[in-house]
Amino acid sequence: MATIWDVLGIEPTTDEREIRRAYARELKQRRPADDPQGFQELREAFDSAKRYASSFITLPEEETVAREEPEPTPMAAYAHSLTLEQPALPEASWSRDVLWHRAQRLATLLISDELSGLGELHEYLDNEIHDALAARQAFSLMLAESLSEQPGLNRSLLNEVSAVMDWQIDRYHSSQLPDWAIFALEEQITHSEQEDYWQALAARYAGSRLAQLKWRLLAEKGTPVRWWVRLIPDLLQQVVKQASEIRRQYPDLQERLNPQLLNELDKPGLAISWGAIIAILFWGYTAWLPGQASPKMALQSGLMLAVVATFIWGYPALERRFEAGGAAHKYVHAFFWLASVSIIAVAFYSILRGGSAWPGKDALATRMLVIVPFLVIPVVWALWQRRGEWRTLPITIIVVFLMFPILFIRQLPPLVNLLGLMLLPMLYGILIEMTFFVK
Repeated sequence: MATIWDVLGIEPTTDEREIRRAYARELKQRRPADDPQGFQELREAFDSAKRYASSFITLPEEETVAREEPEPTPMAAYAHSLTLEQPALPEASWSRDVLWHRAQRLATLLISDELSGLGELHEYLDNEIHDALAARQAFSLMLAESLSEQPGLNRSLLNEVSAVMDWQIDRYHSSQLPDWAIFALEEQITHSEQEDYWQALAARYAGSRLAQLKWRLLAEKGTPVRWWVRLIPDLLQQVVKQASEIRRQYPDLQERLNPQLLNELDKPGLAISWGAIIAILFWGYTAWLPGQASPKMALQSGLMLAVVATFIWGYPALERRFEAGGAAHKYVHAFFWLASVSIIAVAFYSILRGGSAWPGKDALATRMLVIVPFLVIPVVWALWQRRGEWRTLPITIIVVFLMFPILFIRQLPPLVNLLGLMLLPMLYGILIEMTFFVK
């Protein structure tokens, strides 16, 4: 025969919180409406375990759970015994069965029509429910149990019902409901929020054929990530970003995602993006402007393109490739840090050594007067503001300088971004040629 601990599924313990958690877990498998006999055994095991915990008396191993015929509406019987500490009025004056069915009907109405449900709840509490304290306490717990079983329960509705029933659900501990009931309500709210989020996603991706393709990649298990998907700009990146957001915000929804897409999330491959297209066009045009002058300038333009590609694509790829904190990761970071510091130092030296727009014996002072307000002060201020990030700041400065025009052009309206794609390379080309190129 099963002991009370076998029924609860835990080892003998005097921890009432663990006993309540075990009861809440087993209650999902032994609902009063589906398994009255099983629920009766569970309730008796729960009561016996609580007495054991409060008295610290070890129960004999051979003690078994009594198997008696369940009373009518065992959920109501449990609610009555759990919440009542004082003698109740005779049961003949009110029916637990009626309370249970009314709680279920009100819970269903509250989900389908919140205003009507709240109005009927007020009416029932004011004019219909029995005045016995036991009846009101039993109904309160029954309503909480019924709501916890209703798909679509949201926090706003729960707060409204809590205010009517005086559950004090918004407090850290509610003195009106047991822990297992609060846990069940919170679990249902989380489940409802997940379902609402998933349905909203499905509606968002139900429009164009491209949106439907994204949904198949995201949610239809077995949909392969074919090679041509990688050729559609930003498509794979957007779907992978959506999957990452789902995993972060609603981990339980991960099982609904396409496993092949999750592989792409864990081990990203190459895919075309609008940012990459703009970067190639922008920096290609920027390099071509000075490079067309002579073979020597063309060689320097090619070197510039190699540096740009290394920082924009090579550095992020190597960061993902090696484990953070590992030796290889440290070597990669050290290399790019030294390269970034070198580029910044060359830029300062070139500007300081370069010609002045105001020739004369005070040319150096004039240069310093121009350089300090417009270059040195902003850079020093940025370094001071982020002095705690000195290990990554030089790399960040170079990456921001290289990515700024791409991000800026992407934000421009259509046609205007084409104008920016023609004009910005000229400005960058002049600046880079004056600073880094040897004529």
